[in-house]
Amino acid sequence: MAELGKRVRLAREHRGMTQKEAAKAAGIATDMISRLENGRYQSPGLRTLVRIADGLGSTVSELLPDISGEPQASTAEQSQRARLIALAHRAEPVDLELIVEIASVIVNR
Repeated sequence: MAELGKRVRLAREHRGMTQKEAAKAAGIATDMISRLENGRYQSPGLRTLVRIADGLGSTVSELLPDISGEPQASTAEQSQRARLIALAHRAEPVDLELIVEIASVIVNR
């Protein structure tokens, strides 16, 4: 479950949140976020995972490691994807349409 801690840290950092801010947004203790990110809290319950995901503006499936057996994206790639998602969350609706159009052109070239 150390991978879960890495994903939580990535999501938190890409949203520009401190551990204290993330914990407050999730309604949990700051030390719980710290222990999770550092691999010292390896079995959070579903309710806790949902609260953390909600607090980070994420989903549980984004935080949990992929167990499908398919190759995993590199940390750098995951970081870039998380950054793109964070930017999209902050965009105005009219700008979001433009972002989607630009991304579609780039992906489909």
